[in-house]
Amino acid sequence: MKHALLATTITLMLFGCTPTKIESTDQTTSQASTQQTITLSNLSDETSRKQMRDTLVQYLDPSSVDTVMAWIQDYNTTIENTSLTDGFVNSEQPNYDVVQIDKLWQAKKGWFIGTNCRLNTFMLLKNTIKIGTNTPADDRLLFLDREAVETGKLLNAQELQQFNQLFARVATDATTDVTVHAKKMQAQFANIRLDDTATMLSVVMHDNLDGDYLFIGHVGVLVPAKTGYLFLEKLSFQEPYQAIQFASKDAAYDYLLNKYAIDYNQPTAQPFIMENDKLVRWVKDST
Repeated sequence: MKHALLATTITLMLFGCTPTKIESTDQTTSQASTQQTITLSNLSDETSRKQMRDTLVQYLDPSSVDTVMAWIQDYNTTIENTSLTDGFVNSEQPNYDVVQIDKLWQAKKGWFIGTNCRLNTFMLLKNTIKIGTNTPADDRLLFLDREAVETGKLLNAQELQQFNQLFARVATDATTDVTVHAKKMQAQFANIRLDDTATMLSVVMHDNLDGDYLFIGHVGVLVPAKTGYLFLEKLSFQEPYQAIQFASKDAAYDYLLNKYAIDYNQPTAQPFIMENDKLVRWVKDST
């Protein structure tokens, strides 16, 4: 089990973020100053799963939706609903018992590390967006994703190529100016036609460990619902699915920024939020 434990550690190091408070110096791109109370479900009950599916199939390919719903049910069953909500509840971001969840998952799934935010998002969107197949993709940060694809036989060769293009890391400049980075991401999406109704909300992160690069560290799908919007995310390989109800898109943007923009006084830019290929929320550089 050393391999699985190493994968767990690396995943949490790269993508395991916790909410923090950061004051924005940009009045037009404000961030919530305290952790939000959100209406969420982990989709562990039939009623909330039906609500989620009924909403998604209005905008997305039903076969893709059914695949993800099967992944959701399998995950929840495997972890025996540990830490999960029963239906939609009003709560701050829950603290999940990742140790117990990981123990149950490994005991039943062995080498298969499961799915993450990018794999679920791609599966939902793959038949509603058009992704070019000739653009070289830097997939070096997607090694755990590839491991999951290979072990779980989740995607075929063409789909994996498209997945790599969608989530490739992107070379950028050594700056904390988010608007510069956003233009780099927009150029990356130039050969990708994204759906304007079922949209991809991405948390883009700046890394300079071996040069300056951008990568989508977290992502989910936002769709219109009866009262506002529904956002579906898988927090990480280990952590649960969350379906979250938002009254507006702005509330969804603030949720992601509040959760993932963490200030360590690092020389890199703060994470920023994109909806499809558009920059929608960030913490302005004050330097």
